[in-house]
Amino acid sequence: MRNSGYITLWALTLQNILALALALTVNKLTRTAPIYRTIFFILPIISEIIIGLLMREILKSDPGIFNRFLNNVGLQKFAFDWLGEGQNTKVLLTTALVHCWKGFGWAFVIILAGLSTIPEQLYENAQIDGANSWQRLTKITLPMLMPVISLVFILTILGTMQSFAVILALTRGAGGLTEVPVMRIYDHLRGNQIGLACAEGILLGMILIGLSFTILFIARRLKERYSGIPS
Repeated sequence: MRNSGYITLWALTLQNILALALALTVNKLTRTAPIYRTIFFILPIISEIIIGLLMREILKSDPGIFNRFLNNVGLQKFAFDWLGEGQNTKVLLTTALVHCWKGFGWAFVIILAGLSTIPEQLYENAQIDGANSWQRLTKITLPMLMPVISLVFILTILGTMQSFAVILALTRGAGGLTEVPVMRIYDHLRGNQIGLACAEGILLGMILIGLSFTILFIARRLKERYSGIPS
């Protein structure tokens, strides 16, 4: 749970901030917007196993593509085993960053769809009143996007807490350093510990249900708070 919480924290911050920034940028484009939507949504539809194996080949110590690149540009001191069991923080951080890279595409698409529902007249009126870009973002865009952002947060937490395939392919658990709840359940099933695995699955399900209702409650409150914004 601690490892999943760490990965989820990175997903809630880096992944969703990146998705929001890219969505805001692409939303201003006209002709090339469909191209960027397609490019950024490729990663979520690719198999997690493929992404994990690909990144494992890139990040492993020898002959990893990333380390070879660092050596070629004179950054040898940063070239080490990113997935090695001896690098506790780095292994978990690497796993979190790969997970964020894999998952930001769907958050980008959802936020971009939410941006398309905001009436353009609001921005035009605000610009006439002298509002700058930052004021339009904080006073119009973010409040109007609050229901969408809440949905993205819910899906991010539930999806990350159940992540398994990409971590299995990337680190194989790294000797427990990147082990997550679903991976432990999987290991117990392979070890014929069916009862223990079922108990862990039920407990994880109860935790996720509790998180879902909590986030839905918060999202409902936020929606009520910003329901008075004209549409």
